[in-house]
Amino acid sequence: MEKRIFGFDIIRSLAVILVMTGHVLGYIYAGEYSFFIAFFSGLFGVELFFILSGVLIGELLIEVFDNDNVWKNLKVFIIRRWLRTLPLYFIMLMIYWAGNKYVDSVQNADVALWKYFLLIQNFFQIQPTFFGISWSLSIEEYFYVLFPLTLLLVKQIKRDFSTEKIVSTGVLIFLFYFLLMRITAFSHYDFTFYEGVRKIAFFRLDAIAFGIITAIAFHFHQKRISINRYSLLWMGIAILIFNQYLIFRNNYSDLYYFNTIYYSVSGLALASVFPFFKEIKCSGTLFLRIIQYLSKVSYSLYLQHWLVYKFLELSYFSFLPGIIKFILFFLISFITAGVSYTYIEKPIMRYRNKVYPKLNIRI
Repeated sequence: MEKRIFGFDIIRSLAVILVMTGHVLGYIYAGEYSFFIAFFSGLFGVELFFILSGVLIGELLIEVFDNDNVWKNLKVFIIRRWLRTLPLYFIMLMIYWAGNKYVDSVQNADVALWKYFLLIQNFFQIQPTFFGISWSLSIEEYFYVLFPLTLLLVKQIKRDFSTEKIVSTGVLIFLFYFLLMRITAFSHYDFTFYEGVRKIAFFRLDAIAFGIITAIAFHFHQKRISINRYSLLWMGIAILIFNQYLIFRNNYSDLYYFNTIYYSVSGLALASVFPFFKEIKCSGTLFLRIIQYLSKVSYSLYLQHWLVYKFLELSYFSFLPGIIKFILFFLISFITAGVSYTYIEKPIMRYRNKVYPKLNIRI
């Protein structure tokens, strides 16, 4: 039976709702600050996804490097990640392409499918308008490969290192290197507040590494982390608030801080709340089922919701009031995501588990 951590299901559900709300908030709120509320709603949603991904794959990578057959287990790890994420991504890519070609073309779209198949559409440049939400997949997929390779390099250089030291060293390399890359790149890119470093994959490959920090803490220091989970929660919230203050205080004009240090600080702050969520339990059956459903279909929701949004933006539905569009958006998204999860994701995961059984880990 699949073992689930309810608190992580909450985070995954919250993350996808934040992203979806950020994209359609304008339907019900068009005030002066609606753009910034929507922007940061989506931003925090995706960052939570990144860190949760780091927490989960961090445990797997610790197990991979904690035994002698590293290459074999690493191969299984990467193939399992690809089978979990890429099939639905490629299917949705073709659906978005067909919609853009035959239904409603996206303005300023760079529809170079070969870039999207290689997930390099935003590797060194700002994400094209077409299939815009795919930017985060590029970060995820390249991290799945580059981070384990970094750990292999550390293991070869420092053969006497423990698994904890190997993974911790890999994390430190990613955190400092990509922060340095953001600082170096800032003067070479014409960043605005919206079109900044956030969606350029090469400069954000440390995003998932903050979740790896939490995985290290869970695996090697579980008791201490559990005892201090409330302190870490309030510390994380305080840092998040202060980090937002640094952005808001100058009317969003500090583009240097926002495109460099901001993401490192927010990553550490968000990672700090995970120990609290890991300990959350649920006794209410209905609430548990709702959260678990949202969590299970969250990947389909993430990839499909923008398609639903573009569908409701067609001229045929211009007569609908904003609140009706808002409700329809969530309703249609939940239904289509459920169908996608049932008939696409689940069969692929069954095949994956049969051909490449998952590694035995403790989490």
